[in-house]
Amino acid sequence: MRGLPLDWRWYAVHRWGAGACLWACACGAPDPKPAIPDSGSLDFDYTDHELRRFETHLVDGYLCPDAEDPSAASDVQFIECAIEGENERTATVADVLTVMSWNIERGQLLDAQLEVFRDGALPTPDVLLLSEADRGCPRSGDRNVTRVLAEALQMNWAYAVEFVELPVRDRAEPCEHGNAVLSRYPLANVSQLRHRANRSWRDASDEPRLGGRIAVAADVVVGARVLHVVSVHYESEISALDIQIAQAEETADHAAAQPFGVLVGGDTNAPYYTFDLVNDTTEDQTIGAFFERGFTDTHASLPADARATRGPLVLDVQLARDVSVEQPEVCPAAVCDPVSDHRAVWADLQLR
Repeated sequence: MRGLPLDWRWYAVHRWGAGACLWACACGAPDPKPAIPDSGSLDFDYTDHELRRFETHLVDGYLCPDAEDPSAASDVQFIECAIEGENERTATVADVLTVMSWNIERGQLLDAQLEVFRDGALPTPDVLLLSEADRGCPRSGDRNVTRVLAEALQMNWAYAVEFVELPVRDRAEPCEHGNAVLSRYPLANVSQLRHRANRSWRDASDEPRLGGRIAVAADVVVGARVLHVVSVHYESEISALDIQIAQAEETADHAAAQPFGVLVGGDTNAPYYTFDLVNDTTEDQTIGAFFERGFTDTHASLPADARATRGPLVLDVQLARDVSVEQPEVCPAAVCDPVSDHRAVWADLQLR
């Protein structure tokens, strides 16, 4: 626990209980709408990469057929779900993009979250990577949280289901919960990556679910340039750290294969990265998977004690490759703590 202040241990015990204590103690002019064909390549210097426009797709009912009758699901982890979203907006092309990542705690306090954007306490980003966004859940007002947020911020969006939340306590019917990419610019090549390494939540007593952790990826088309982004939310169970690391490796392999700049961001749940930052070590294998593939931490220039995103822990991270990073910031506790259990992080990216 070298270098860790005692109040971190106190926080872990009181926030997450004795099990978490083991964790904490372990060591110019408007740009016209780009023409994105369904097939073929644009006039880029990128070899063998097609930009397929993401078509607007809105669904009235469930995105996951298994949500209609969860008891009949043939596989409780690897469920098949449609991607939902809208892709009709355009924006003036800029050289620098502000990219934000935020675990919004399901959107349970969505109105308050919208207010921090409206009043300027948080900047309105060009790209917003969301994790933990509800769709039709009572705890978040039965709203499609991603769509409400995207419409308020006037952004395109693509949403994929991580979990079908099964009936328990306040839920009489299943609802859906997942991750999303929002963008002021057109989206192309949207995909969902349901990680090969996952664990079942079907029989969890407090939070029974179908499904498993996913990443949502998209090409953000900025005039004649592209930024590939991936919204992530990794395994949270400390006893399943091997699963979390495998999910990070899978994402990093995907991202490293892209022929242009990449930003991966979200709630990594990486348990030891905070300790690495405090102690100048390299023990955390989740974030290490990206470092091994040439990615950098966009917030590396900030001191460790300015980077906490949940209590004293640095769980929400952005990792970049082949872009220039400027002005990394973390949401002030006074702004984000009243509206979510995670603080937003963001940075300005100069596309190459």
